[in-house]
Amino acid sequence: MRIKSTIAAALLALATVAGVSAVGAGNAAAAPYGTYYGTYYELYQCRAAGQDPYSGGYYWECTESWDGWDLYIWY
Repeated sequence: MRIKSTIAAALLALATVAGVSAVGAGNAAAAPYGTYYGTYYELYQCRAAGQDPYSGGYYWECTESWDGWDLYIWY
């Protein structure tokens, strides 16, 4: 009986670590790495701001958020 308990505990620990690693990787992959520039109500507004030479940067990205579109710029 002790061997079964040890094996069950090891499998539970392994599953817990695998689950936490998967959640951590999912959160890290979803986050943009650019500098936050602003939030816009419509996607076309966000794109226009990203393409504007005044905002600068060499790459921009609009990501949808709960309150509109967030613009991130890489400088």
